This record gives sequence, C-alpha cells and structure tokens, in this order.
Amino acid sequence: MKSFSLISLFIFCCLGSFAQDSAAVANDVTILYRKENSFGLTAHGGGFGVLYRNARHVSVWRKRVIECELVSMRHPKQTKVVNEQTTGDAKPFFFGKINYVYLLRAGYGMQKVIFGKAEKSGVEVRYNLFAGGVLGITKPVYNDVLVDTDDPNIKTVATKKYDPEDPHQQDVADFYGPGSYFEGFDQLTLYPGVYGKFSFSFEYSTIHQKVAIIETGIVADGFLKTIPIMANTKNNQYYVNLFVSLLWGGKKN
Repeated sequence: MKSFSLISLFIFCCLGSFAQDSAAVANDVTILYRKENSFGLTAHGGGFGVLYRNARHVSVWRKRVIECELVSMRHPKQTKVVNEQTTGDAKPFFFGKINYVYLLRAGYGMQKVIFGKAEKSGVEVRYNLFAGGVLGITKPVYNDVLVDTDDPNIKTVATKKYDPEDPHQQDVADFYGPGSYFEGFDQLTLYPGVYGKFSFSFEYSTIHQKVAIIETGIVADGFLKTIPIMANTKNNQYYVNLFVSLLWGGKKN
C-alpha cells in the first residue's frame, strides 16, 4: 500500500508538471488572424494625407491588400510671398498658384513578410507592392486682390479667382493675401491616371491583436494630361515621390 501511494504521488507530480508545460506551450502559441484593418497618416515629397488599408492572409507570410489614400500635391516651385507695399496686415500667399491639387488613390497590392517577429517585443519586416487608379482633383485658388477706387490713394479688397491673364493680377503688389479656401469647390476638375508603389514596412506592436506600422518607400503617379498647379512655369504629368507613413489598426478572424 505504501508503494502504491508513492507511485500514485509520483504519477500525480508528473501529470502536474506536464500540465504546466502544456499551459506554457499554449501560452506561446501565436494565433494567425486572417483580417487586418489599419488607418494612418502619410507624408511625401509633395504633401501629406491619410490612408486606409484592408489586408487578408492568403498564406502565413503573404497578404492581399486593398488601400485607399488621399494626399495633397504641391508644386516644387511654389513659395509664399507678402505684398510689403500695403500699410495693412497683408498675409502671405502663393503668388502664381492656379490650383490646389489632391490625389485620390485606390489600389490592390501584395504584402510579404521578410523577417517575422522573434518575440512580442520584436519587429516584423515586410515588403509591399501596390498598383491602381489615381484621380487628380484640382480646386482653383482664390486670392484677395487690391482693386482701384475713385481715389488713387485708396484701394479696396475683393476676393477673386487667380487668373494669370488678368492685367490686375500680374504682380505681388496687386494682392493683399490669400482668399477663402472654401471658395471654388463648385469648380473642381478631375484628372484620371494610374499609380504604383513599392515600400518596406516595420510592424512593431507588442499586442498581438493590434498593428502599429512604420512604412517607407516610393510612389509614382501618371495622368492622361498635365495637371495645372502653377502659372508661368512647367507643370507635370508624372510624379515620383519618396514617402513615409504611420499606421495603426487591429486584427480579427
């Protein structure tokens, strides 16, 4: 009976040890969530914007990704100037700028893991390829223009759409400053095109159900015709920019 008790105690201890080991293994198991949604901010050589991504695993190391992105685009030669001849509180404005430009991208891509996380506090390195359609959206620029009155020493201010052909909008001295940004939304013009993107991303979230990503890469946009941004200077039909993005989101099945 004493031997049986000792054997029973030994078996009980072994089972307890095995259960603890099994629990430890279970706690170390990584669950593969099939769906991933993320939102983020992006900045590139010509502006900044926001983006959204929806990703689905097709294998352990590969995902199919759909993205939507809205970014601003500036001309490399646009600079703010001030009419220093006015006695009032003149404001800086973009002299010669015809349109504000925004790019709306929607594309499909593939993401592949290069290095997985060794532990929760590690970093997963991926590369990404995207291609899709892009829509250039222009909104005309309005400025506050100085207008002559009956008194040659007095001028009034009128908000006008910038027109490089207008003889009263040919010099910095003709302007008081920028007009309301909200003028001109009824005069939007669309420029269809295509885009492609290649990037590396670094996922560093310490919570398995969440994602936190830093991404950097290159993006190219091409349009059917030139988008007018500035007057009296060359405008582009094709754009190539480096970018960096920050994304946050979650995973689920």
